[in-house]
Amino acid sequence: MAARPSSARKRERPWSSAAGAGDTTTVLDASSFAMMVDTYTLLDEMRERVIKRSRDVQKLAKQSIYSSLRADNDKAGKQIEQAMSAATELLPIINDAAKHTGGMPFLRMGSYSNALEELAEGMILAHFIKHGKVASPKELNELFAINANKDKVAAVELTSEEYLGGLLDFTGELQRYSIARATDRDVEAVALCRDACDQIFGQMLNFDLRNGSLRKKFDSLKYTLKKMEATMYELSLSGSAAGLATAAHAKEGGAGGEEADGNE
Repeated sequence: MAARPSSARKRERPWSSAAGAGDTTTVLDASSFAMMVDTYTLLDEMRERVIKRSRDVQKLAKQSIYSSLRADNDKAGKQIEQAMSAATELLPIINDAAKHTGGMPFLRMGSYSNALEELAEGMILAHFIKHGKVASPKELNELFAINANKDKVAAVELTSEEYLGGLLDFTGELQRYSIARATDRDVEAVALCRDACDQIFGQMLNFDLRNGSLRKKFDSLKYTLKKMEATMYELSLSGSAAGLATAAHAKEGGAGGEEADGNE
């Protein structure tokens, strides 16, 4: 029988080790993996710090809303200041983490961004109750800048989505505020709240909102506006009834007076 061609023999791979068959060839750079593990651990620690401190921002923001709705404006202002300081405190951590992720500020997403939305809501509500106007993104960012300047640090700047999320949530609190004003028969204040919601609704129609958080909040605004319209209608009816009652009472009083004069 003819011998097999030499090509059928076991070929030696060019990257094979010259060492014995029992040795393992190193094909990975272990040091690079060690560096990635360190980075991953560092980012995880940063993430935990951001999540924990963001809870404080959100809690203070909620407390400021509670204070504003109960006409405790001074307390609301202090709580907003504390919330802004806590949010500013986290900014260096978020920016530092972005250096390890190709510039993507992934730690801003989630807890921190949600806390900023809540804070924006509280700031817009406090500003509206005090000034009767809806604060713009520029006005809110100026307040952040003033707060950060106290400690000579970089200031937080709200993104458009964070502002809009806070703005739409604000309309829900504004509806509660309008009910409180309605119980005191403050028709002018209720009308102002209704006008604010109506104008916000009109501006939001310019956005092509996809399914998501903002879309859900915008859909809620439609019902909020309807509730405010109903409140205004009820006030107008009760106002008309009160006016008729007053007129009737005055008429009865006049008739009684004439009768008394006639008896004399």
